[in-house]
Amino acid sequence: MEIRNCKRCNRLFQYNGIKYCPACLTELDEMYKKVRDYLYEHPDAVIVEVSEATGVEEKIILEFLREGRLELKEPSLVLTCERCGKPITTGRMCKECLAVLERSLKKGFNESARRVSDLKPDSRRIHVADYIIKKKERE
Repeated sequence: MEIRNCKRCNRLFQYNGIKYCPACLTELDEMYKKVRDYLYEHPDAVIVEVSEATGVEEKIILEFLREGRLELKEPSLVLTCERCGKPITTGRMCKECLAVLERSLKKGFNESARRVSDLKPDSRRIHVADYIIKKKERE
């Protein structure tokens, strides 16, 4: 088990893949609910307005957008693709950059799978199963 400091309050907590301690996570969920409810009632509100009305910092609202928990109606300069800088509505990357990333990941996966399939039992490497079979043949 790994122990880390909470990114928000700096308290120690047992890390489980989430960068916040349970107390901060609960608090962030409450903030998200406030923002979400406000946006249902005021769908045309801008980030500054939402922040002032709910008391949630703009930085946290932007984090909700980056996580994909919220989505803007139209692309904005407030939220840009981390790869190309193009305005987006939610997440970290635009659709085009996500497609490029997906293609490169698939290409890398296919290349590594091909390398594994190219391994032959009679190559210079001795595999454990081959070693055991040869040992039994000698006996």
